[in-house]
Amino acid sequence: VPNGQLAEEKPELADKYGRKSIAEQNSIDTAWEVLLSPRFTKLRHCLFESKQEKHRFRQLLVNCVMATDIFDQDLRALRKSRWNKAFSDDGSLSSGEEEGHYKATIVIEHIMQASDVAHTMQGWEIYRQWNESLFREMHEAYTEGRSAKDPSDGWYEGELWFFDNWVIPLAQNLKECGVLDIVSDQLVNQARSNRQRWQFEGKIICEEMCSDVKSNTRMLDRSTSSCSHSLAATEDSSTSASYLASQMVTEAESLSKVMARYERKYETVLGNLIALAYKGQPCPMDLEQHGLSDVHKHFKQQEWYRSHADNDEVLLGL
Repeated sequence: VPNGQLAEEKPELADKYGRKSIAEQNSIDTAWEVLLSPRFTKLRHCLFESKQEKHRFRQLLVNCVMATDIFDQDLRALRKSRWNKAFSDDGSLSSGEEEGHYKATIVIEHIMQASDVAHTMQGWEIYRQWNESLFREMHEAYTEGRSAKDPSDGWYEGELWFFDNWVIPLAQNLKECGVLDIVSDQLVNQARSNRQRWQFEGKIICEEMCSDVKSNTRMLDRSTSSCSHSLAATEDSSTSASYLASQMVTEAESLSKVMARYERKYETVLGNLIALAYKGQPCPMDLEQHGLSDVHKHFKQQEWYRSHADNDEVLLGL
């Protein structure tokens, strides 16, 4: 939930942090308290040895975590002015050492921000997965009364705005500073590609997500209603049992449709992997006889795969 909602649910935290970046500031305090506990003494010795280094580390930690609050307009304006100061040629920084520290801090903040929205700069399927997860999380907060806005309203337009006003400019800043070399080009290109594809497919995707969450809500309501009815209808147990059974059948049918949809998605992805793994071979594999583990073993035997994957199990998610 956003900081505004946290301020209503936990007014003591809101007062403590001056109603600014509540979640971020609380995370910093919690993490710092854990780091200073006795069990992390050896880790602290590795991170900093002097009070000056400790202060510098704390400063970097605060800057990095606070950088993830992208909806506070004052903080965004401050970060923008600091970026302009760090990468301008007006000589506003007094020394080369000061300039180096200043630029390093700004770049680390931007890398942290990019990590916070990394799914928008990765492959389309990864972007889709995390976009849908966020939609479901926000819709759940809405149905529980923890958010005043239904995410179904304006989700498509909101993603386009987010790409144009945050994701792509952020990727371009990382490219401008030059610390990520060729990776920065990939981030910019992938963000633009996802933005373009969302523009053409986003409305249909939004309709599917809305339909799914509403279907799940109806299933939950029916299940709750069934349980309440079965407990209350003691006068006619046979009628109550029949009603409950019919509701359970309806719920099972709905769940089976959801499972079938994801099974089709799995078969599609597996088929694409098989086509890539066994490209050019005369006898295609039978989907019923070979699974993901077989394809993975075949990939591991290929030189091109080993040369491009530091960790092949991470690449395939196994």
